Amino acid sequence: MKIEKRTEPLKAVRGANKIPGVLFGKAIEPISIQVEENEFHEMFSKKGLTQTFEVKLGRSKHLVYIKDIQRDIIMHNQFLNVKLQKVSVDDTITADIPLKIIGREKAEKPGIIVSIPNDSLEVEYNVGSGVSNITVDVSDLKIGDSIAVKDLDIPEGLRVLVDPEQTVASAIETTYIEEEEADTEEEEMDPTDVEIITEKDSDEDEEESKE
Repeated sequence: MKIEKRTEPLKAVRGANKIPGVLFGKAIEPISIQVEENEFHEMFSKKGLTQTFEVKLGRSKHLVYIKDIQRDIIMHNQFLNVKLQKVSVDDTITADIPLKIIGREKAEKPGIIVSIPNDSLEVEYNVGSGVSNITVDVSDLKIGDSIAVKDLDIPEGLRVLVDPEQTVASAIETTYIEEEEADTEEEEMDPTDVEIITEKDSDEDEEESKE
């Protein structure tokens, strides 16, 4: 991926459909950079926040991974800033690998839902061993069943940093309460419930009030 040194204000950079950011790491001073939006989105979709790749800045090449991204609060797919951390082939990376949940549609039925306490797993790995996600198959879960970290098929090269007994997914029972349909029809008024006042009654009431 090609990156450039940033020399323009942030507003001008974003107005040119580029994402501002910083390149930092061992043996280099932090450098303000910018990258084409389309090019960065393509790389992010492939590598995420865990896998390394090469960037070219001028005549120099750097091995990096996306350390962090800042998103727009409303337009979540719009990146406002990126941090690229330079690494060497001998470095070790610590990151939260996203969990990819599959089979949820088979496990969840009326009265049963699959609970996922965390959406990622903290791991450590050498440069070049990163993966985009860790798969968790929940299709066979029944009420009371659970999957722990130790039950996962961890890709080679990853060292899990959390308790192996930690629950990753569980099937729990829920109660669905059907709301009664509101009676939207207006009740018809019984004519016999209406008090009819005749002219005679009205005159008698007036005489009583005078007395």
